[in-house]
Amino acid sequence: MNRSADTNHFQGIQQQLYRSIRDSIVELEIPPGARLTIEKLRRIYGVSSTPVRGALHKLKEDGLVAPGAAKSFYVKEILENDVRKLFPIRLVLEKLALSESINRIDREIISNLIVRMRRHLSEPEETKNKVPYDIDYRLHREILNNCNNEYLIEMMSKISILLARMRNVIKYYLLEQQKDWIINEMEEHFKIAQSILEGDL
Repeated sequence: MNRSADTNHFQGIQQQLYRSIRDSIVELEIPPGARLTIEKLRRIYGVSSTPVRGALHKLKEDGLVAPGAAKSFYVKEILENDVRKLFPIRLVLEKLALSESINRIDREIISNLIVRMRRHLSEPEETKNKVPYDIDYRLHREILNNCNNEYLIEMMSKISILLARMRNVIKYYLLEQQKDWIINEMEEHFKIAQSILEGDL
């Protein structure tokens, strides 16, 4: 194997590790507060320390883990204040992406999403217990798929990972009266979808 092939192979292993650990964190298979060590992950995945270290540093850049004691990392907790800070940032970036993609977005898809959101917003308690996250995903993807700004797409993709984890925390850990974020987010997306149909940002 030549040097270029070795490098590509190593990067492939590191990327696979990163995605596997990231998905486990997002799905709460690795819970908030869990301690992660290079040695433990190396044994679990059967790889050397170097790609594990690289994957952990990438997860740190994503805001999913933070450095801990004795060269370890821990999965960051999610607090209500984090949700308060992140949702407005996501909305600002989404509107910026929308300004670059609005003329290319499929209006029929948006119209169908509006019908579904209107129905779910009319039944907030049921919606909080059975959240239709696919609506958010489809709206988000429709905007990004038609946006030509790669820097904006990268930023929004990172935020989407954090939000997916937050939604799981909201779903499994928050008390019923603390789940208003679900409805608030859908109300904001309803406004965005209507703006797309009207062509008015």
